[in-house]
Amino acid sequence: MRSIRISKWVPLAAAALLTISAVAACSSSSSTTAGGAATTNSASAAAATSGSASATSSAAAGGTGNTVNPTWPTSVTLGEVGVANATTMLQTLAPLQKLLKAKMDLTLNVVTGTSYAAMIEAQESGKAQLVEYGPFSYEFAVHNGVKIQNVGLVTSAPNTDGGYWSLGVVDPQRTPNITSLKDAAGKKVCFSDPASTSGYLYPSFGLLQAGVSPTTGVTPVFAGNDSTTAIDVAQGSCQIGFSNTDNLPPIFTQNHISKSAIKIIWKSSEIPASPIAASDSLPASFRSALENILVTDGNSAYFAAHGYCSSVAQCTNITGQYGFAPPSEANYAPILQICAVTKSSSCNV
Repeated sequence: MRSIRISKWVPLAAAALLTISAVAACSSSSSTTAGGAATTNSASAAAATSGSASATSSAAAGGTGNTVNPTWPTSVTLGEVGVANATTMLQTLAPLQKLLKAKMDLTLNVVTGTSYAAMIEAQESGKAQLVEYGPFSYEFAVHNGVKIQNVGLVTSAPNTDGGYWSLGVVDPQRTPNITSLKDAAGKKVCFSDPASTSGYLYPSFGLLQAGVSPTTGVTPVFAGNDSTTAIDVAQGSCQIGFSNTDNLPPIFTQNHISKSAIKIIWKSSEIPASPIAASDSLPASFRSALENILVTDGNSAYFAAHGYCSSVAQCTNITGQYGFAPPSEANYAPILQICAVTKSSSCNV
């Protein structure tokens, strides 16, 4: 196994993890363990990240007491990038938590970070057994020898493969003269993360096609995630930002950004779906069962039918996605091809 080479991001990985112990019933920024004995909110969790993450990892590794399969863990930790608000996180995960508790006798906890490097590090170190990656960061982790298995592709609609698109956005009121990526030269540009597919790799390719270097032709800013990039544009922090077709729509409702403050000036080719990756440290039978449950039942139609939320539309709005597609439907070859063109340092796996 090749050693993981993310030294330039390790300080982020070490400092940017926030553990949220979450159960399905929670809907506030405080969360309670299943026994009700301890609570953790977003403020206190930051100070106790290392201990909380280690405890969660140990619990997941124990695997005793699961009533569905005694070889399975009773809790696992899911790693997410760029979600710092505990209330939003708990609400988003509630239907999935209920499903996994009912089907697998599994408690789902969460660790969040400000970079994909933090998530790779968390999964490598055992602080997160599941991680929702972007396509590029997943390939990055796999090519660096992190032992993980794709167990489901995030989809935004039924009967789709989960593909999505990177978007270049501007505030037409602040910068009416920026109408294409050719106009990005010399501008302050918000990317999300160096290991982001839609927030950096595909935008870099688009900029190069427009004759603009993504490193020296613009002033790059790494905002953390594909929602913040668009918000920063609307608030005037950047002149151009790169979001995606999944992350952009929620900012108008969840972050109360006016639609008049965002104009799409560029759209990439289709990007393969973002995967949920399970650590190989989890039993093979567990990973197989998890994949089957996510693909078969982890969707808004099932959630609504079982009362996890009131309707398919509400479930999709709460979770920010429709469901999961089989891992076999993903084709990550275009990412490696774009790496060859951009020669991005992030591709040096």
